[in-house]
Amino acid sequence: VFPGSGKSQSLYDPATLQKIEIHFNQSNWDYMLDTAKSGSEGYLLAQSVTINGEQFDSVGVKYKGNSSYSANRAKNPFHIKLDYTIKNQGYHGYEDLKLSNGFQDPSMIREALAYRILENYMDCPKSNFAQVYINGAYHGLYTSNEDINKEFLESRFSSSDGIFVKCN
Repeated sequence: VFPGSGKSQSLYDPATLQKIEIHFNQSNWDYMLDTAKSGSEGYLLAQSVTINGEQFDSVGVKYKGNSSYSANRAKNPFHIKLDYTIKNQGYHGYEDLKLSNGFQDPSMIREALAYRILENYMDCPKSNFAQVYINGAYHGLYTSNEDINKEFLESRFSSSDGIFVKCN
């Protein structure tokens, strides 16, 4: 994706297209995620999520976003919580995945490119792209962004203490 980037094979390696496969037991998973989003924003339990061939069982999945989410949209953004039921379950040290749907960005590059430029000037999330499959069917290309959480703060600022504000 970005020439000259490092050879690391981490979840957010900008030169690697990730493959994320979500498997729900329910055939009406979209309706159930819409219902959860309109209610308490709870997670739907996925039977498994496979990331680049590595499978995780009993994973929490929910729709995320305010302007980028719509019950009528075929491709909504996801928040995947790998440790939803199995504590400390993670992929290469990451327990939360944030997948953006490229809302109002037909190029699908705005978010990842912006973070790539900003990292030269400030601490920001890592970002790249993922092919997402749901119950075996290709669902689309998503931007995969590192979650800004206590682990992010600890890795960038050597502390997760202090005020941490999230606006919805």
